[in-house]
Amino acid sequence: METAENLTADQRSRAKRDAIKSSCWGALSSVMIQDSAIIILFATILGAGDMLSMVTTSTQGIASCFLLIPAAYLSVKLGYKKSIIMFTALGALMILLLATSPWFGEWGKPVMLLSIILFSICMTAYAAAWFPLVDGFLLKEDRSEFFGVMRFSWQTFATLFCFVCGLIIGETPSIWMLQVIIVITAFGLLGRIYYIGKIPDGHQEKEKIELMDGVYETISNKPLTGFSVYICCLYLAAYSTPPLTFIYIKKYLLVPDNILIIISSLALGGTILGFLSAGKIIDRIGIKRMLLFVHFSFAMVNVTLFFIGTNTAFTLALITAMLAVYGFFMGCSSIAISTEMMELASPNNKAISMAFFGSCLAAGCGGSRLLTSLVLGSGLLAPQWFIGSMKISHYQTLFLVYGCSILFVCLLLVLVPAIFPKGNYRHMPNY
Repeated sequence: METAENLTADQRSRAKRDAIKSSCWGALSSVMIQDSAIIILFATILGAGDMLSMVTTSTQGIASCFLLIPAAYLSVKLGYKKSIIMFTALGALMILLLATSPWFGEWGKPVMLLSIILFSICMTAYAAAWFPLVDGFLLKEDRSEFFGVMRFSWQTFATLFCFVCGLIIGETPSIWMLQVIIVITAFGLLGRIYYIGKIPDGHQEKEKIELMDGVYETISNKPLTGFSVYICCLYLAAYSTPPLTFIYIKKYLLVPDNILIIISSLALGGTILGFLSAGKIIDRIGIKRMLLFVHFSFAMVNVTLFFIGTNTAFTLALITAMLAVYGFFMGCSSIAISTEMMELASPNNKAISMAFFGSCLAAGCGGSRLLTSLVLGSGLLAPQWFIGSMKISHYQTLFLVYGCSILFVCLLLVLVPAIFPKGNYRHMPNY
């Protein structure tokens, strides 16, 4: 198998640049679906309620949870690059179908949801092949820096795109404006295909392992399994905060749509800074302290949001700041867990090992947003209640639940190898 050590420094540098460019173009559609207020506005215009609006942001996580391991096995059989190109092309078609969903009349909402689900399945197949492909040209000591630069680049690109869209569409965007934005993101996926095609992988051998054997070997990897369980539970408690905040701002604080998109773009700026800073911070303080900072910052932000219940310039600025802080630590955690995952993955079973971790991560991410959507849709929580004279909405109740749940997940820190090493586990220096 051709590894990063067999490539020249120039080949590795070109591969890194092409991988970063592919991520920038491909990120537009994924960010729009998963992390931007654009899809929530689009769903709202089509008549979707809170429940369906949250579901539209959770489909990628749910698809990854159930399909990432089979997709990883398929990518091993097809080849990583071929798998990425094929499913990215199918994903572009699904985004175009999403853009046309208002033209289906009363079938608009089902078509919208179907196109998002199918797109999420395609992106699951893409993600299953992505990390093994990257591992083919990435040296061990370059991982944190590469992931930081890559995610900084695509998040900056996507944030600027969303910010400009927010400035253009105005306070009450028409449906055709949002359709044009969606179509642009579909063409962005063609940029991903172009640059993926330039990354060298033609000499890589396919991993010779069967699906169930690979799954069993992965589960037997206790450090990877323990870390996967912890990350799943942490994100189950923490991942719904940004989209719920956008819904809270729009439907309870009644902020105009263009301001909502600008707030979401500024909040993404925190994630960008996290991506850019994570590599250096990890080198300085290590994975252990980084994960602890991430954990308690998630809890602090949710508890703070619980106490914000009015629409003033100060509270909107505070919400934006809290989302930026949340985004910063989301960005840092993304780099930390990707680096840790590649360190813990079995060398001869990389695709399925990484897919197992990705499935656990996706179970937390998708499960968090799905549970939130079910709670909102079922009317389980009282619309409002009081602490003295302070009125609390059901959105704020969820922020409190998130914060308390994140603190409860502290009990699972004993499963994290970087914090409590076990057995034959040996971590990278300074981690």
